[in-house]
Amino acid sequence: MHTCGKALGVAGALVTASGVLRDFMINRCRPFIFATAPSPLIAVAVRAALFILEQEPEQQRRLARLVAFTHRKMEARSLRCHSSSQILPYIVGDNAPTMRLASAMQDRGFDIRGIRPPYGTGGNGALANFTDAKRR
Repeated sequence: MHTCGKALGVAGALVTASGVLRDFMINRCRPFIFATAPSPLIAVAVRAALFILEQEPEQQRRLARLVAFTHRKMEARSLRCHSSSQILPYIVGDNAPTMRLASAMQDRGFDIRGIRPPYGTGGNGALANFTDAKRR
């Protein structure tokens, strides 16, 4: 199973399985499949994203280098980040300062989002830096 989302930049998920498992899921999970099925356009977008992953492996290596670079810069400034993905959360504290700081960073060209509880931040506001291989 792959959730697609953040890694591929597409909503939805996919399951790769043997024919037997696929048939079992179609026959036993039909209401779930049809109740949650994404639009066909999403399937096209997922296929295109998977094609890019296969054809442009340098993008993955570049992203890994950018993530490592960002971690080093944060650590050099004693900023702790508990993530190894391209989404780097930084806990700020209260919501109002979090959102002001996110806005100030966005004004300076950073792809920073303010995240407020209850989204996995332990009751604190956080900034999330979204590192992208296509950025300069």
